[in-house]
Amino acid sequence: MQQAHDDKPLQGAALWAAVLSAREMMPAKLRTIAAFVAEDPSEFIRMTSREICARLGTSEPTLIRFCRSLGFAGLADFRIELALALAAQSAGAAVHPQAADRRLANPEAKRRIASAALDLLADDRALLIDNGSTVEIVAELLGNSDDHPAMTVMTSGLMVAQHAMRNDRHTVMLTGGVIRPSTGSLTGRLAESSLAGMNFDTFVMGADSIDPEGGLSTYSEDEAHVTRAMVEAASRVIVLADHTKFRGSRLHRICGLSRVAILITDRMPSTEIRAALEAATVRLIVADVTGTDLKDRS
Repeated sequence: MQQAHDDKPLQGAALWAAVLSAREMMPAKLRTIAAFVAEDPSEFIRMTSREICARLGTSEPTLIRFCRSLGFAGLADFRIELALALAAQSAGAAVHPQAADRRLANPEAKRRIASAALDLLADDRALLIDNGSTVEIVAELLGNSDDHPAMTVMTSGLMVAQHAMRNDRHTVMLTGGVIRPSTGSLTGRLAESSLAGMNFDTFVMGADSIDPEGGLSTYSEDEAHVTRAMVEAASRVIVLADHTKFRGSRLHRICGLSRVAILITDRMPSTEIRAALEAATVRLIVADVTGTDLKDRS
């Protein structure tokens, strides 16, 4: 059975093939989990770990062992990649990674990335913030800080808005639009039109996928439209992406690397990625999760 190697998780068709193989090759307790994933992946992604265990008559340690047998750190990481694989198969229409899973994946790395981003926003007065687990931490840090000057913050993320307004220092606006329950984000034409004619100092952007040739892309058409509008509404784009986001392009392109001013990540990217960033004059900041100083490759 194929597994992930070199910190690169199984993706797409390879992940799905591994799940199907697990139904035949794994021990009985793990085969039961694999069968549920194969037969009803959407339900597996949406249910809590406790609900899955109750339904299958298994334990949470066994559920985690199943995920680790496929090369993932835990349930959240596995379900995020499974959702992306299913979205790719269905042109992005069926299943989306759950916000709760995204928040549980690589939390320490995301906090260091967010902290590094906050340091770059001291001179901004009008800030646009994406929706997503890493940018939520930026908003949390911003909302908890008494030192940062007051600013106007606009976002498409409900949780981002809640964090940013915490200390009553900042003026917080939502883009408007249709709420996507799985992500807590606002999408649709109303979200896009609310950004027209506006000019923000910086857009703090999350990422589903970063590719040397394709730039930044996502599995969701609706989110791609809104994120493009956000990119166009900002003078500077700062992208926050942990090392798992350096993958092949998704179906819906957002922008090329040339539109990005700064990329903050947690591990030094591959030579290919670094060359593409340098060619696009993107400033690279590596917020090392080991606790060492930031490595600024500008």
